Amino acid sequence: MARKVKVVWRKLGREKAWGQATTDPAFPVIEIDPRLGSKRQLEVLCHEQLHISLPHLVGPAGEKEIDRVGKDLCRILWAQDYRRVLLDKNNRPPKIS
Repeated sequence: MARKVKVVWRKLGREKAWGQATTDPAFPVIEIDPRLGSKRQLEVLCHEQLHISLPHLVGPAGEKEIDRVGKDLCRILWAQDYRRVLLDKNNRPPKIS
């Protein structure tokens, strides 16, 4: 069974990256720079999740394929109006029945 992926939003200026993934199967983590625009955040989230889901894709060819699929996935999600919504910490999301 796959472990839940933890997503951390922190500035990644020192790493010179928009995002990074830790592919440890026991504790997978995705880090994303919160200074990115909304669409770029979604693209980076998709890209880094693909690194965790497809760890066998390594090297320049694997990175190129992950980049292509991540952008395609982001494009379709964005076109279907998927967005990250930030709620007030005291707010609860609406229940959907």
